[in-house]
Amino acid sequence: MPRSYYVNTFNLPRDQAREVWCEITDETYDLTSVVCAGSDYRFASHMWFAQDILFFRFQAKANTITRPSILVEERPTHFIKVKLYKYGGETIDLDGEKFHLDSSAIHILDQNRPKIEAHTEHELVSIFLPYYALGYDPSIHPPVLSFSLETAFGRFLLATVDAAFQEFEYMSQNEIVAVAESISGVLRSALTNGTKEEKTSDTQYSQVNTVKGFIEKNLKHTWLDVDRICQECGISRATAFRHLNDFGGVNRYILSRRLSNAYRDLSEAQPVRGVVKAVALRWGFASQAHFSRVFKEEFDVSPASLVGRWARNPRDKATTNITNEQENIARYSRGIAALKWAFERYR
Repeated sequence: MPRSYYVNTFNLPRDQAREVWCEITDETYDLTSVVCAGSDYRFASHMWFAQDILFFRFQAKANTITRPSILVEERPTHFIKVKLYKYGGETIDLDGEKFHLDSSAIHILDQNRPKIEAHTEHELVSIFLPYYALGYDPSIHPPVLSFSLETAFGRFLLATVDAAFQEFEYMSQNEIVAVAESISGVLRSALTNGTKEEKTSDTQYSQVNTVKGFIEKNLKHTWLDVDRICQECGISRATAFRHLNDFGGVNRYILSRRLSNAYRDLSEAQPVRGVVKAVALRWGFASQAHFSRVFKEEFDVSPASLVGRWARNPRDKATTNITNEQENIARYSRGIAALKWAFERYR
């Protein structure tokens, strides 16, 4: 069975459901604004990870969320979000321009933008992908791009996304990764053909995507370094450092990506002897001591303290009906922790 995380707060009173939602999104959204007052934040979510891609099924009451510019500046992200509504929709305000999203189309959105989203009661599936996976460039691509389901290509996208979500419960983790790569290719084609402007392959942004893609595929290898990246991607050291300067340079970017993957693996791992060392070696760290030091510096917690935080409990069944509020919250504590991490990372 693939690793997945489920949280359902529909059985909670509105105030408690709001507390859970605030705990999950306190680093992502500002729910204290006037436009958010009175929103009902009861929801049910189910998510699956595939390397750097997140698949997300979500159902919620009508609500409004806001991501002000200060949060975007403090915690920038480089992900796009694909949305497919099953019912309901939203009006999204980006820089004063309003977009209406509903079940008549598949929508691609830039996550690194200040925004206000006003949702009706809704259900949707979403896919979060890094810019490099699609070749998305915020300087030339629109912040919102929609593909009508009345077109042949829109229906093809719909069938592709629907098929993936219908099969996730039956796939192995390796199969999910393979499906994620296939969907990335389809969406990359959609992005390329859905915009009037295209960048040539020798532009800086294309090179950045190539470098990030190569790093992502080889994070587990100890030989991954600046020289190997330059050799494989056909660029100079100066170019490599310039491309990743916003992330603190090449080495810092590699370290950040390795630590992020290690965080997830430790959270999902069962508490057995040697698990921290195994995760450290899996992600290319030369020693457990070095891994533990840089991990603590990055996340302000020790690797050992995270082990099993998201581990699945055999009794956790999405179909079980639990009416006691406190039992409900405790039951989903692992899913809440994973969901909070996902929101902080993918926005």
